[in-house]
Amino acid sequence: MPKIAFYTLGCRSNQYETDMMKKICAASGFDIIPFEEQADIYVINTCTVTGNADKKSRHAIRMVKKNNAKSTVIATGCYVETKSFNMKEADLILHNEDKLNIDKFIRDERPASRQGGREMRDAKNISSPISHLASRVRSNLMIENGCENFCSYCIVPFVRGKIISKPVDQVISEAKSMVKDGVKEIVLTGINLGEYKTDIPSRVSHLASLIDELSKIDGLLRIRLSSIEPMYITDDLIKVVKEDPKVCKHLHIPLQSGDDKILKAMNRNYTSKDFLDMTKKIREQIKDIAITTDIIIGFPGEDDKAFKNTCGLADKARFSRIHIFSYSDRPGTAASKLPDKIDPKTIAKRHEKLGEIRDKLMLKFHSSFIKRPVEVLIEQKDRKTGMYEGLSSGFIRVFLAGLPRSPLRIEASRRGDDMGDECLGRLIPVKFKEFQGENVIARLR
Repeated sequence: MPKIAFYTLGCRSNQYETDMMKKICAASGFDIIPFEEQADIYVINTCTVTGNADKKSRHAIRMVKKNNAKSTVIATGCYVETKSFNMKEADLILHNEDKLNIDKFIRDERPASRQGGREMRDAKNISSPISHLASRVRSNLMIENGCENFCSYCIVPFVRGKIISKPVDQVISEAKSMVKDGVKEIVLTGINLGEYKTDIPSRVSHLASLIDELSKIDGLLRIRLSSIEPMYITDDLIKVVKEDPKVCKHLHIPLQSGDDKILKAMNRNYTSKDFLDMTKKIREQIKDIAITTDIIIGFPGEDDKAFKNTCGLADKARFSRIHIFSYSDRPGTAASKLPDKIDPKTIAKRHEKLGEIRDKLMLKFHSSFIKRPVEVLIEQKDRKTGMYEGLSSGFIRVFLAGLPRSPLRIEASRRGDDMGDECLGRLIPVKFKEFQGENVIARLR
């Protein structure tokens, strides 16, 4: 039985696609092993969203090839679709639209015959061909592929292609399969999630309609949205997040900049006021909502005033978490041709300053729950600390210092058995005890 190992960089969609490739290969008779072990075939699922992502992708491919000369190295993912990729670095090139045919490519030993291109690619085939085989409590479910927004800094539309949505019946079938295999929280993901379109008539937005259908699945405890652009936050979506107890009270809404001049140069179709009005509207309707975001530092033309505006908006929006990205040119994008590039030292200083604001806001959000019970979905046992960990509805990573003393655990303790797994996949009420950066130490309520 051939041994195959996978390594994934980048977004949740990439993570989902790696899971699908693993399942396809397992169903085809391959032995899936950890990436650190000796395999016959290595698959690197790459990313190209930033210059650093390119660097990490190149390093992963080269290191595997160097240390495993007799193995077959397959490169796939978004970096493979760019002109920056050197085909000679891998034995086989698997394009994004071919990922779900990985077994056929390996069996047929098809050569890496096509160079990655910058043309708009078609986003094909996002449907899972086999049943879900997950063993995780929390799992991604990709329902949409492709993006046509063409933000000036972003290479994604070139490497992911046109928008395609997974039919509702396939989404529901896959979700039910996940739940059957033990998944309790499904994270809906896509390249541009807000563009999801159902194939059934609905009086509400397409995404809200799909969530309504998913919520009917017995045994599914939580539904979370991975990331959604500001222009797709509809009244229907706010309503379903507010009213459906299964939907996590968390929205990740990329801001990118809080300055109107920079937003226009980025080709983001909203103003700073639009964004603040939207967050205010959400908070007025959903108590304790966690709003997280992405911000790019050092976009061409970002002067001190523009950066100050971004910091001010971040404060006003009260983000519970900010993912900070340093701008890097993506060859062929509109932004890469802009003048007034920001020097690395200035970008580093601004990254540090915004990081201070991020930490302050995160602590404030975490502290708001200090005297209140919080439900945490237990996902796994941390190997380093021996503590059980999971996420709150508001996307707070929680480490639990104790476990419920159920009759089963008490009896197991007397026998000397470990019944910790009894808590996996359960919603446990806890109280926050100590804050450690992005994480919280909690005790049983």
